[in-house]
Amino acid sequence: MDFYVRIKNINALGAVDVAAIYSRLSNPGRNMRKELEMRYLSPEPGPHESINLALVWFEETFVAWVGTRTVQTRLSGRTVEAQSIECFTDPDFRKRGFAALGLQALISAGLIDKSNPVEVYRRSAFKVAERCGCKIVILTDPDA
Repeated sequence: MDFYVRIKNINALGAVDVAAIYSRLSNPGRNMRKELEMRYLSPEPGPHESINLALVWFEETFVAWVGTRTVQTRLSGRTVEAQSIECFTDPDFRKRGFAALGLQALISAGLIDKSNPVEVYRRSAFKVAERCGCKIVILTDPDA
């Protein structure tokens, strides 16, 4: 079995990566599709926020991505800076640890400090963050 992880900034993705994330590795109306539209499909001018992505490939198939960016969130009644953890795995490859592999790559690259707060938007991502050793995981409903 052959797998690898590439870390890229969302502002420097190749066409194959954009097409795969937009068509297979995201859901309609979700944040990642909006980010790709703003940068690649209907480009808007201006500098765009930096989002670091771990792109996980398994046997020549792009199967998952995990992203992080700096966010402001609420913790114990006050606003704090945190890293978001956003991810998506191809439904045919779920429950095999690919999101955890991508998150570990971001941690190993120094793009997420697991001692600092991280914010997630799905219960499944909460579990992945805990399993990867993140100490303070905040579950936030993005639609709230």
